[in-house]
Parts: sequence; C-alpha cells; structure tokens
Amino acid sequence: MKWTEIRQKHPNKFILIGDVVEEKISETKYRILEGNILRVSEDGKEIRKAYQQHKKKGMNVLFSLPTTPMDFIIEDVPVKGILR
Repeated sequence: MKWTEIRQKHPNKFILIGDVVEEKISETKYRILEGNILRVSEDGKEIRKAYQQHKKKGMNVLFSLPTTPMDFIIEDVPVKGILR
C-alpha cells in the first residue's frame, strides 16, 4: 500500500510497516514510498514491542509516529562512540 494511503487511512496512529519500498534521495536519505501494514495502534509501547519482535526474526520493518508526515523521509545516521 502506498505510504500516503496508509497515513490517510490511519491518521494520528503509530504504524508498523514491513516490506518497505524506498527511494534513495541521497547517500544517507531515503523516502518511504510503500509497505505492508503489520500493526496499527495508539500505544507507542505496543508498536515498539512488535517492532523488536519482528527485528529479532530478521524482518525489515520500521514504524511511524503519529506525527510522521505524508513525505516520509528517513536518514541513515552512523552511530559514533565507544561500545562496551
């Protein structure tokens, strides 16, 4: 389903989506075009827990916040620091 359709159908909700289709904008930025709805909720903790469960299974998923705009752009930022 197209991202704009997902956002229109589920305004002001947390949305977990999988099978994401993205468009590369730059070296670190991607626009989300479409995906499959896996879960919709008003509870952010519920979506976060479902996200973690899907990631443990090796699935490529992401979630949106109620404030995520129609133009859903994500940025891949490398983590810097020392891990212990």
